[in-house]
Amino acid sequence: MSYKITVPSASAPPPANDDGRLSSCASSDSEVEDDDNYSDWASTFGDALRTKSLFDETVLDTPELALKYDAEMHGFELGKESERLGLDMFGRIRLINLIRNAGLNKDQIAALSPSDALWKDDNLLIPVIPDDPLLQYDPDDSWSDDDELDAPAAAGPSKAIAQTAEAEDGRVSQLEAELEKARKDLAAMRLLVSKTVGEDDDDESEAPATTGGDDVKGKGKGKMVERDDDTHYFHSYEENDIHEIMLKDTVRTVSYARFILSNPKVFKDAVVMDVGCGTGILSMLAAKAGAKHVYAIEASGLAVKARENITKNGFKDVITVVQGKVEDIELPVKHVDVIVSEWMGYMLLYESMLDSVLVARDRFLAPTGLMAPSQTRLVLSAITGEREWRDRVEFWNSPYGFDLSTMQGPQFGEGSTEVVDKEEVVTTEAIVRDINSHSATIKSLDFHSSFVLKSTTSSPTTIRALLTHFDTFFSPHSGAEKSHVPPEEDVQILPFGDDEYKSPVTPLQPKDGQEGVPVSFTTGPRGKYTHWKQVVFLLRESITLDKGEEIVGKFYCKKSPTNSRELDVEIHYTVQKSGDSDVQGEREFTVQAFKVR
Repeated sequence: MSYKITVPSASAPPPANDDGRLSSCASSDSEVEDDDNYSDWASTFGDALRTKSLFDETVLDTPELALKYDAEMHGFELGKESERLGLDMFGRIRLINLIRNAGLNKDQIAALSPSDALWKDDNLLIPVIPDDPLLQYDPDDSWSDDDELDAPAAAGPSKAIAQTAEAEDGRVSQLEAELEKARKDLAAMRLLVSKTVGEDDDDESEAPATTGGDDVKGKGKGKMVERDDDTHYFHSYEENDIHEIMLKDTVRTVSYARFILSNPKVFKDAVVMDVGCGTGILSMLAAKAGAKHVYAIEASGLAVKARENITKNGFKDVITVVQGKVEDIELPVKHVDVIVSEWMGYMLLYESMLDSVLVARDRFLAPTGLMAPSQTRLVLSAITGEREWRDRVEFWNSPYGFDLSTMQGPQFGEGSTEVVDKEEVVTTEAIVRDINSHSATIKSLDFHSSFVLKSTTSSPTTIRALLTHFDTFFSPHSGAEKSHVPPEEDVQILPFGDDEYKSPVTPLQPKDGQEGVPVSFTTGPRGKYTHWKQVVFLLRESITLDKGEEIVGKFYCKKSPTNSRELDVEIHYTVQKSGDSDVQGEREFTVQAFKVR
């Protein structure tokens, strides 16, 4: 990152001669040495105070100068805005980090409200810029470095020496005052860290606290500091890149748009909740379809930009953006009629966002309400995996003539996101999890399921990997029973253009005798590429599958115990002749474990 540096002069320049050239003056060795020592100290301390503008790349010498710059160049005054929003020290820190993280402009900041949930979001206490001096700046601090120490122009030699010494003393006193302020700021930041990680406690008794190493004694609850799986996850959705990728995924976005716009009976005059609204695209589609009101829930700082998008498109009176986790928020209504959410991650369940959608359902959905999507299926198949094996395993055998095969190991323990050609799939598909959004529970998302993958080739085939993808269904009917698509009914495989985002989506018309328009899409190799791709699990031991044979086994999936957003997968498999599932006696299964992260 490049910076423009603005360096205001710390003191008046030397006097100029009559011809305008700077005059030179002799100094004793001791004076030069003292100046050098002072300069080293001042330089080191000054670097720590350099502060980046809230709105551009300019870096100034002090927080005060940075705030003055932002006021003059961008018309933003942090103090006045903090006062308008009723922010205390921690609220001001949240505001600074929000501006830096979300790239807010003056108008977006003006749209913030004192009642916004983000002023209670402790994720915003984490500095965007490490050691940001602006976070430590106290506008109410009484000391000032504006005192002028300049000596009078006319002075005798002895008086000038005294004034020089006095000026040096003044500068030392000033730096001592700055150092004292830094100590106070450090104490305040310690308090902030204590508040953030939850170490403060009114209980004065000592108790062991686990820190990941040796047990230590100290004040507090005596519990391990709660693990935070959410901060990075939510911050990752504040960047534009991920939303551009998702919006350009026409399979994803057009499918949602088709369902919403093609089912006016579902959305007309309905109260809708959009869980994880992002840019606000699904909320605006619901409003366009005639929703009475939409509550757009967004836990990340992107909520500010979503609010602006909604205002620019004329939906401000119909859509309310609520920043916060759906587990924590409150709404002015008891129930909503529809919950729409794009919650799916890699291998369907990665990121664990479905947990939050199910919480929203249990808290807010009316008894006759509708979930969109209504159903998803996690699907397993087997592939030749020749390209994946060549790129991720054989590659390490002799790059540039060196044996780096030690690096192959991790390839067999990580599921990798890949785009697989449909020609690589050499077995039937097996549904290993069928999730109905109306009836699923969070507990049911950790599961194991039996599978059978039958060979679809006419000759022996080498299988080097197993593959997962998911199918998604939208039903215009509410309730688990009416909305459910049976396993024997296939997903729709429709064409999607790469540039369909360039124009509004056209609604579909219901077929004769059909009540509403169901929509579905696949992320598998049979359909068009999506940003979810597929997840490939490379096998340590390849399988030779002949015509009439099948791979049977069990697929285990659960949230990782070290990060609830990640998945632990274990696959047990063996090969048998088709129809031999009832064979008695012991059989040997190969077991391989993977991480999806």
